[in-house]
Amino acid sequence: MPSPDVRALIGYAGPSMSDPSLLGRLADVKIPVHVLWGESDRIVDPAYGKACAAAIPSATFTLLPRTGHLPQVETPEELLAAVASVLSGS
Repeated sequence: MPSPDVRALIGYAGPSMSDPSLLGRLADVKIPVHVLWGESDRIVDPAYGKACAAAIPSATFTLLPRTGHLPQVETPEELLAAVASVLSGS
């Protein structure tokens, strides 16, 4: 039996934990978006992150080196630096 957190994810995202219609709906996003993605993400390939950013009007994309699927755990300093850079406009 999956753990409660995994059961919640399955309930929210379905058993495949994917949404095939997502890329098509991202064009409707009207707020500024900066997509941050781990270069070494072995769960969702960085190419998918780039595709998501490309599907959002005016979105930007940053690939975080030496980072997998959990940048907040694996490379929090790089994640915070990337966020700070976006917030400061540099």
